[in-house]
Amino acid sequence: MEGVATTLTTWNAGRARPTTPPRATFTQLARGATLGRPHDSAQQRRVLTATLALLAQDAPVDIVRLDENAD
Repeated sequence: MEGVATTLTTWNAGRARPTTPPRATFTQLARGATLGRPHDSAQQRRVLTATLALLAQDAPVDIVRLDENAD
């Protein structure tokens, strides 16, 4: 496949699935904090790193559930 590789991270997999993103990560984080809790740079880096790592895979890739939550 040619073109620009894309990926998505979301807290709402139910909304993302119908759009069939080529690569996506799903977290249980709060709306508005898709990459992680405010001021939690370690969590934000984990989510972003996992999401960008999907770019190394050929699409389509099933939505990847990350073990990240707002607690």
